[in-house]
Amino acid sequence: MSLQKKNTLTVEDWPRPKVGKRYKGLVKQIRADKKTKSLRVSIENLDPGMQGRLHQTDFPLPLRPGNRTSLFLTACGMEANTIGKQICIDDIVGAVFGMRFSAADGSDKQIEFERIETVAEDRANNSVTDQEDQALL
Repeated sequence: MSLQKKNTLTVEDWPRPKVGKRYKGLVKQIRADKKTKSLRVSIENLDPGMQGRLHQTDFPLPLRPGNRTSLFLTACGMEANTIGKQICIDDIVGAVFGMRFSAADGSDKQIEFERIETVAEDRANNSVTDQEDQALL
């Protein structure tokens, strides 16, 4: 009887996020849930060691200046602190922002959000060359 090698894969757990390290996140989906009064967001981690990992988090509604929802929307590039301002949440899908975990278990409630200020910094962190950037256009 001959032994045949089989192509196999081993399922591995995601690495734990490092506390305080800035990871890049991408808004994959967003929807307002009127029943639970929350903004439900699916975030893809873009860090090379965690690329593809999804984080699901809920933000409280209504939106108020300085609350967790406002801080997240501001990190996504929206003006979310002006009373009376209306924000189209569909415009946030595809937004890239910084996120830091304050607990190593990756708990979604322990994520702090920050804006990524410049395209140059964004390119440097992703090591995207001008040629690669042009190829996408």
